[in-house]
Amino acid sequence: MPAPTQPPDPAEAPRWQRRPTERRREILDAAMAVFGEEGFDCATVAGVAERAGVSAGTVAHYFGSKADLFVEVIRDQFLEPMAESERLVAEHKASYRSLLQTLLRLQWARLTAPGTPDLLLVGLAKAQTFPDAGRTVCRAIGERFRQLIRGVLEAGIETGELRPVNVELVARVLSSGLAGLMMAHHQSAAFDPGAPSAASVLEQHLELIDRALAVDESRSDSRFKP
Repeated sequence: MPAPTQPPDPAEAPRWQRRPTERRREILDAAMAVFGEEGFDCATVAGVAERAGVSAGTVAHYFGSKADLFVEVIRDQFLEPMAESERLVAEHKASYRSLLQTLLRLQWARLTAPGTPDLLLVGLAKAQTFPDAGRTVCRAIGERFRQLIRGVLEAGIETGELRPVNVELVARVLSSGLAGLMMAHHQSAAFDPGAPSAASVLEQHLELIDRALAVDESRSDSRFKP
């Protein structure tokens, strides 16, 4: 009696046999890499298709034109992940200083993920040509993240963990400042062999924030815990 055969592993199946959700994810990942490396103008649907291992027609079937694909990549990379941060705030139980630390670290991890800085630069450069992409970047890095930071600041001030500040202004500085710091470091690190690591830049940034928001300056060296 022949031995029973095991069902095939979906990950080992040819790309054309994979489920639509898998193909869609592969196309988005390939498009992120191509747009980040080549920019929007030089990138092609054929190049994305080749990297994803599908036909150009398949890319068009899932995403339409190159412009539509570009906007979807921006949305997928910068807008969708914000749900994780929103969930953390909703389930918050620790101190607000700790929560602020967690949110800033998580956002930094997203912004410095491989390919993300280049894609962000491309998205901002094409914001006038593709306002939907520009709005998506602004919503993810600006509006939604700023709203989370504003809520944490307000709660921390109310509980006495943080000193009173102009909440709206500080939330804008923290949200946009993190993105600006990432881009500045990304650009300088490519040409400056003595540039500090991204991790050390983040730690210094967070220490400055801690000192600025501490109620009791004698406790300012008690840094946030991850």
